[in-house]
Amino acid sequence: MRSARFLSGLAPNPVSVAGYLAWATVAVGLAPDWTRLGGTAGAAVAAICMVCFIVGLGIRATAVAQQPKAARNTIALSLMIASALALLAFGASNFTPILLIVIAAVIGAVYRPRMAVLGLVLLHLAFAAILVTRWRVTNPVFVVFIYGLFEAFAVLTTLERARAEEVSCQLREVNAQLLATRELLAESARDGERLRVSRELHDVAGHRLTALALNLELLGQGAEVSQRREWLVSRGLVTELLAELRSVVASLRRHDGIDVREALRRIADAFPAPRIHLRFDECVRIDGAEKADVIVRSGQEGLTNAVRHAHARNIWLSLSRDGKALQLEVCDDGTPPQAHAVGYGLRGMRERVELLGGTVQTDRAPEGGFRLRVTLPASQP
Repeated sequence: MRSARFLSGLAPNPVSVAGYLAWATVAVGLAPDWTRLGGTAGAAVAAICMVCFIVGLGIRATAVAQQPKAARNTIALSLMIASALALLAFGASNFTPILLIVIAAVIGAVYRPRMAVLGLVLLHLAFAAILVTRWRVTNPVFVVFIYGLFEAFAVLTTLERARAEEVSCQLREVNAQLLATRELLAESARDGERLRVSRELHDVAGHRLTALALNLELLGQGAEVSQRREWLVSRGLVTELLAELRSVVASLRRHDGIDVREALRRIADAFPAPRIHLRFDECVRIDGAEKADVIVRSGQEGLTNAVRHAHARNIWLSLSRDGKALQLEVCDDGTPPQAHAVGYGLRGMRERVELLGGTVQTDRAPEGGFRLRVTLPASQP
């Protein structure tokens, strides 16, 4: 599952692939016109504009370390719009307006529908001005309308894809929650069964074996019985059986508590990106279903916030036991924490943790992003 998430992060974005193909089409179509429109200098200017456009598309498609997503999108769109309008103003060509369709698809992927419509209106006004002033088109409305239909198709397709991705992400999160809850319930049932079996062995079998051993000792007080081979074998078997029974009970008690590692793995696997690194102490077990649920929900809230708001490339989730305290930590290498209001998720998590006598701390991670640290007492008071 870890390798699948890593490979999915390397997979190219379909919108970006379509943009590259459209750019290549425009480059091939414009090549014969570059020298005709402006000579050698004009060809150089057109080539520079095409390079700027593909650079902007690349910035949009790839992650930039420690740079907020909004700033990356602004830089990318600025380069793409400026280079496309420059090419349109450079000279009339039937291939150049194709770049506007690519820009429309990117606008649909970046902004909400209202902002996308506003951006397209402004883009078409600039296109209409170029048609009148540079291309000398007598009826720019018709040309803008024709290309606008293609751009509307690109925007609607991109918006539908974004909506489908959002729904898919929500379904993955809900599925991960259900799987994590199932793991918690199963582990809680196993823990209860271990506890019941250990008590039964100790209280029933252990007591009766002890009584049997005492009776054998009483029988052995007689000289005739103590010298018999059968009595010696029986006393040895009872002693060995008591020792093995104590060992089994001790082993069951050693593994007492709920193991939440699999539940946390289920939640982490719900996010195809970014890369999530899990670090668990082998000895960490939690002595109550309520505390285990708080640990799992806190890990889920930390991962969700990091994925949605930090724009990180890596997230680290660790669970350890330090003395008499359990510690869950989620940190990322994304956007550094800014002053902002505490959301309902973090507030609810803090309330649940404090009810169990724990604490919640938030600060800047050593990797440069956000760090969430939850501390709970390891055992019930």
